[in-house]
Order: sequence, then C-alpha cells, then structure tokens
Amino acid sequence: MKNLLIKTVLAVCAIFLSYSISAQDYKFKKVREFRVESLAEVGIRDYDPKKDVFVGFIDKRSEGVELAIFDANGEILASKKRQGEGPDDYQSSALAIGFSQEGDVFVQTSLELVKYDLEFNRISKVYYEPKVTTVIYSGPRSKFVPLTRGKDVSFIVNGTNLSNMVMNDVPPREINMIDYYDAASKTIHSVIPLSSRKVFEGIEDKVFPASINPIFTIDSQNSNLYFTSTIDSEITVYNPINWNIIQRIPVKHEFFKALDDIPLRESNLGLSNKSPLYSRNQELLKFDSDLLGLVYVKEISEAANELRKSEEKPFWMFDPEFHRIILFKDGVQLPGELTIPTGLIEMTLPNNRVLVKVVNEEEELDYYPFEIWELTEK
Repeated sequence: MKNLLIKTVLAVCAIFLSYSISAQDYKFKKVREFRVESLAEVGIRDYDPKKDVFVGFIDKRSEGVELAIFDANGEILASKKRQGEGPDDYQSSALAIGFSQEGDVFVQTSLELVKYDLEFNRISKVYYEPKVTTVIYSGPRSKFVPLTRGKDVSFIVNGTNLSNMVMNDVPPREINMIDYYDAASKTIHSVIPLSSRKVFEGIEDKVFPASINPIFTIDSQNSNLYFTSTIDSEITVYNPINWNIIQRIPVKHEFFKALDDIPLRESNLGLSNKSPLYSRNQELLKFDSDLLGLVYVKEISEAANELRKSEEKPFWMFDPEFHRIILFKDGVQLPGELTIPTGLIEMTLPNNRVLVKVVNEEEELDYYPFEIWELTEK
C-alpha cells in the first residue's frame, strides 16, 4: 500500500510538472550577428566548435555552386566549385554537407560520399547505387548526418526534407521514408515505412496525392535519430543501429488543419490550389540539453496568399511570420509556440543556440546577414 501511494504521488507530480512549464517560460535571445560579404546566395550548414568555423556554400548561379568555409565572423576562408567530372569532384547535386569527427568535410550526393580537407582537396570517395536520384538546383540543403562513427561511416542517403519517393503511383504501404548506406555491407537499405506513421493508418493501400518528405536529425551525444515527416503528428526516436523505436513523442500543432482528421483527408490539404497552402513540418532541432524543437510552417488562406502576391511579398513559406517552433522537454511537449521574428533557422549550435539567416524584404544587399539566437529560460 505504501509503495502504491508513493507511485501515485510521483505520477501526480510528473503530470503537474509537465503542465506547469510552458514554451513561454523560454525565449530566444539574440546574442550575436555577423555577415558574409557576397552578392551570390550564401548557405551555412554545419559548425565545428573546435576550429570555430562554419561550412556551407556560395551559389554563383551560372558559374556553379562553390563549397565554402567561413570563420566565426563570416569571412570566407576557402571556397571551390567541386561539382564536375574531375577525380576530386562529385558528379551529382550535393544534398548535404558537414564536418567529420576529425574536422574534415563530408559532401553527400545521391551517388557518392566525398571527404575533403578544409581547402576542398579530396581525401576519399565512396560510390553507391541509390534507389532514387535527387537533383537540387542550389547548394546542399542540410547538414550531413552520419549514423556511425569511425573511418567508414554509415549514413542516410536521402536528405532531410527532400523527397526521395514518387507518390503518384505508389500507396503508402509500399513506401519507405529512409534509405541508408551500410558501411559494413556497402549496400543501401530502406527503413521506416510511410504506413507506419500514425497519420497514414487506414489509407495504407490508397495512393495519396501529396508529397511527404522525411525530416530527421541526430543527437550528437548518444547518436539517437529523431524522425518525423512533413505531414505528421509524431516525432519518433530510433536507435539507428537496429532501428528499434526508443520513444514516441506526440505533437499537437496550433495551426495544422491537415491533421484535424486522422487518417488524412485530401480535403484538409486544399490540393485544388495551384500551390498547396497547408501547414507542414520543416525541421527538427536537437539542442544539447534535454530540449527538442520542431519548426513548422503554418498554413495560409488562398485569399491571404493572393494578397501577398499582389503586394509582391516573398513566398509565404520563406516568411518568418509563418514559422513556428514547438518545444519539448524530456520528451513532453510544452504548451505554446515560439517564433524568431528576423529570419529562418539554418541549424542548431552548441549551448542551446541556433543560427538564423536574416530575411530582408526592404532592399538588395551586397552581403548576407546572419544572427545567433540563444534559447534561455525567462
């Protein structure tokens, strides 16, 4: 009886704790800003805290995409075009880029994984045969995600928030969300069926007309994989060695009509529009504390979208006003949602910080401004 009473009290305390803390108990505070002097578009994808440098790209359009190293103040330390047919080049579009444990640079395409030094001289190259080839028309979209450590790494082949599937002719039960390269067998494997996601239960055999992209990130502390998709009400934590599920984290968005009815209904997506205007998950943020973030873009009405067009405002998905951040502490969602008013989150940084690419609608600049914001308790 005494043990039962103790368990009951602990359960009540846990419930009270989960509801006594809200997202509004946290805030994003701008701590620093810098800029990259460039007329061409700049993207930053990873950070090496040991060397205090960033890696990313400079998109020079007709001249091609250059891989680039930036110092902490945004100065370009090295840049080089590496897509081509040469022995040191990669052949297909670069999907992801990031630092290795040793401080070198991984560049991943649909066909190969290339390791470079910080001057972008080739160190090694691994070829593989993908199930789907992805082409993008700019620099790498995301940070490279290794699943294992050491000389020969396993890694996810398809980039986060990039489509690696053809939805038009294939029902959810036949679609896997993740393709990964296994370094031990040197083969591609597929995991996480789309039909295993709760939002697709009941429509496993029906062809669904919307594109569903995988979204994932790795916890650098324990190598667990955090996974969701663009239209999803759950974050699932996997052990990427055996793909066992460690935890399921339910998600409740403030603005996501598409998830009002489960299984999903086409009518909630507004697919009659030329451009789909429904909400969608965008990015997972694993902070180096017990906090997890989910960035999603909230929906817009057709009338509001047409008004934005008439006022020549940028595409709504690239407007910070529509980006919302849901926080989770110890796997429990905190009530409320946060925003960052000045720009879009590029990536997480150490010490519960994020790198933000500033959105400037007023004038054309000859540089790209970035800000660093820190997530702190009020």
